[in-house]
Parts: sequence; structure tokens; C-alpha cells
Amino acid sequence: MIQLSENNIETLLQKILPYFFTLVFITTIVGALSGYLEHNSWKMGDWLINYQGGMVRRGLLGEVIYQLAHLTHLNPGLYVVAFQAFFYAVFLFFSYALLKKQHALLPYALLIFSPFIFTFQINDLQGGFRKEIIYLALLSFVVWTARTRDPKTFEKVFYIILLLYPAVILTHEMLAIYLPFLLVAYLSSVTLTRKKFFFILLLLTPSIVSFLVAIYYSGTSIQVVDIFNSIAKENYPLTGGAISWLDRNSSYGIALVTKQLNEQHYAYYILLVPLAALAYIPIHERLKSIAKNRLSLFLILISIVGSAGLFIVAIDWGRFIYITLVSIFLLSLISTQDIEVHHQRDRYNQPVNLFIALFFSIYSLFWHIPHCCSIDSTLVKNYKQINIVSFAKPYAKVLFYIFPNLKSKIK
Repeated sequence: MIQLSENNIETLLQKILPYFFTLVFITTIVGALSGYLEHNSWKMGDWLINYQGGMVRRGLLGEVIYQLAHLTHLNPGLYVVAFQAFFYAVFLFFSYALLKKQHALLPYALLIFSPFIFTFQINDLQGGFRKEIIYLALLSFVVWTARTRDPKTFEKVFYIILLLYPAVILTHEMLAIYLPFLLVAYLSSVTLTRKKFFFILLLLTPSIVSFLVAIYYSGTSIQVVDIFNSIAKENYPLTGGAISWLDRNSSYGIALVTKQLNEQHYAYYILLVPLAALAYIPIHERLKSIAKNRLSLFLILISIVGSAGLFIVAIDWGRFIYITLVSIFLLSLISTQDIEVHHQRDRYNQPVNLFIALFFSIYSLFWHIPHCCSIDSTLVKNYKQINIVSFAKPYAKVLFYIFPNLKSKIK
């Protein structure tokens, strides 16, 4: 019987990592294709909001997609899949590159194989593939640049990102709430002077204006109809979903959240946040080093409070938690400081406790963070809900769509 030590597991993790990321990426693309084939009103509709009915929040990228589809006579849904694939590719590529830069992967093992960092969109196909992946792709790139490039190069890249961020906010106003995480990445790599402070404020002004514009042009029922008609003319009809949500005000959202709370659909989130936090314990020293900077800590708290504020008016609590968890994970990868435990070679070569291995398996496979109202499926109740089985679901969805009789034959 082979006895595994922490050193053996570290070697195994290094070998498994590229295969894991490849599998996640391919499965994610298949998941995007399933949304396209199903004409999913949330996964696809979120990206197809456009300006064909006039200026409206969340419409910038959808207008680009609409114009591309109109000029090339290609289905706009295909462009959505292409954008989803691109942003997931960026996020996964730079996350992988950052992990390869780490002295040891073992402290990150729970996070890497957790059900909420890289596989959120697989474990909850309906909740993934939304516009927050634009922000996550940008943050992963910024963190990678901070880790691998000299400060001057990083600053130039960061300033360009800040200039582009107003367009991100016009694509989805919610992403303004997570802008402070980008600033934390900046503070972790650059010494802030008074001159740089005011320059950053100047660069943030367009983002503030974009946010105010997005709030002002919230959307009307006439615009909703015009958007649906525009994409239907391009041969990709949708109904309901993200587009239909545009003309609903905050009072509607508050009422819906209240209803969900009264029906106790969100009760498990009280358990899920501490459960997710367990994965960060092995890297707590890195998180403490980020929080030592009071301005960084303040910015993180702003984003967390802002994200919590979304809980009041929007029902996708799991998505907001997911974005915050991934942001904190990425920020931890900036540090070049080795995690202390891995310099204790005697401990590093100790056999792995069977209880630890069992806990790791349960943690990775038997729960997930639902994006919204399917909270009752959070914990595994049968073999079909084990997370590893979720990897097969996107492929099955595509196959069943292409071969509709296949499902009945299997049954």
C-alpha cells in the first residue's frame, strides 16, 4: 500500500492541474453551447440586451453583438457563446498561470477543487455564463500582471483597465460594485503617493459617470419589446429572462426577495458562507497581509457591503457570493510570500491523515452554492447530485437537444 505524504500530494497536484483546467474549460464551453441551443433567456438574454430601443442599462456589449450579427448575418447567439468562451478562457488561463507561480499548491487545494471557484458555472448551469465573467477575466489579468511584470509596466496596464472599465459598467451596472477589488490589486503592488491617488480618482470618474448613466436609463416596457424584436429579426428569438427584467424596478426586486425569504429558500446560505470560508484557512496569512493595508481592507469592505446590498433588491444571492469569493481568491495570488507551513519540511513529509482525505472529498463533491432559488439542491441527496456528475450534464443537454429521441431511449 502506497502511503501518501503532503509532498507526494503536492507532486500529484502539479501534474493534475493542467488536465483539470482543460476539463473545466471544455465543459464550460459545452455548457455555453447548451444555453445557445436552448435559447436560454438568462444565460443568453443577459448578453443580448442592446440599444435598439434606445439607451438602456446593460446594453453596450449587446449592441456590439447585435451590430456584428447584423453585419455578418451570423446568429447573435453564436457571438454570445464566443464572448463567453473568450472571457472564461482568460479567467481560467491567468488563474492557472498564477497558481503555477505558487511555491506550493497544497494550501490552495480546497479552493482549486471547491464547487465555487472554477466549477460554479458547471455545478449550476443556470447561474453561470453571466456578465460577471468579464470582471473576473479582467481581475485575473490584473493580478497576473501585478505578479509577473515590473511595477511601471503594471501601472500602465492598470490605468488602461481603469479607462476601459466604464464600458464594463455599461455592460452591467452591478460590476461597479466590484471595482474596489481591482484597486486592492493596485495597492498590493504599487506604493500610493498623493499624485497617484488623485490620478486614480481622475481615472475613476468615467466609471462613476457610467454607473449613474446606467441607473438613469434603467429601461422601459417599450424598450424590452424593441430588444426582443431586434434579436428575433436576427433569427434568435427569446422570451422572458434577463431582457424582461429591465423594466422592473427595485420595489419589484425587494418584494421578490422578501417572498423568497419568507419561504425560507435562502436559509442554507447561512451555512454556505462559513463552509466556503473553510477553504481560505490554509491561505489566511496571505489574506492577512492584504488586509494589513487599511485602505485595501476598506475597499474590500466596500465591495462586500455593496454586494450584500444587492441581496435586498436581487434574488441571485449565490452569484454575488461567488463573485466575492473568487475575487478574494485571485487577490491572494498576488503575494510572492511563501506560505510558512511549507518551509517546515518534517511536517511537509508527514503521511496524510485519512480524515483529511475524506474531508477533502466530501468538501469537493457533495455540496455547491446555488445561484438563486434552487437552494434545496445545495447538499447532495443522491448520486445524480454529486458534483463530478455535473460535468456530464452539459454534454447530455447538447446531445438530447441534437437527438431529441435519445432521452426517451435511455429512459
